[in-house]
Amino acid sequence: MNEKTAFIGTKGDDASYTIYNYFLSRDDQKERYYLVEGRLPLLTDTENIVDHKYHIIVFLSRHSSERKVNSITVHPVGNFSSADLGGKERELCPSAPEIQTAMLRKMIEVYRGEKYQVTFEATHHGPLTERPIIFAEIGTEPENWHDPDALNTLYRGVTEYEAHEYSNYVAAGGGHYAPKFSSYIVENKVNIGHIISKYRLEEISEREIEMAIEKTPKCKGFIVDKKGTKSDGYSKIKKVSSEKGLEIINI
Repeated sequence: MNEKTAFIGTKGDDASYTIYNYFLSRDDQKERYYLVEGRLPLLTDTENIVDHKYHIIVFLSRHSSERKVNSITVHPVGNFSSADLGGKERELCPSAPEIQTAMLRKMIEVYRGEKYQVTFEATHHGPLTERPIIFAEIGTEPENWHDPDALNTLYRGVTEYEAHEYSNYVAAGGGHYAPKFSSYIVENKVNIGHIISKYRLEEISEREIEMAIEKTPKCKGFIVDKKGTKSDGYSKIKKVSSEKGLEIINI
């Protein structure tokens, strides 16, 4: 399935440009790499940039964190509320559960150090596309995106993954980083598409939850961080899952 994936980097961001060049130097399939001028989350003409023979678009990007968390992440894309960093308000891109989850599994397998948190992030920011897109990121300081261990982990994760047709789920609850879900996919035969953090779950309506299901192909239900979900948010999940005949797995 890897041949269906294209990669976008940007000249305007040192992290993205460094990651892009590292990938390009190691990958024989150089035709699937695209370099652009604009900022990645704000990019509006993605569909015109990448050849439609590629089914999945991966954005190579920096990860930003106010807490300066050393991290290697993948995450689905879209806005459950405002569109502060590209895309459209309350609109999600299609997710790619099998591929996104397989990428993280591979990254966790490859990385053997203790410096980085290797994890999912919750769905956030643009751009908005018709094709599934995944952000693959290294954060958060210049030393991180020039670190051979981080670059190797990200590269091998997003190019050497082995996708599995396990059941697909929307994940809900917990913080923006998703350590429970990241551990769960290693130990269990499931795939995760869109991820709704506890904070977003509290402010969105059932319509956005339904959209997360619609944008997670073949969605079987929800994997919920029960302790990381307030009662109001959990009630929304239960109502939507009951109406649609979906499963809830509490972890």
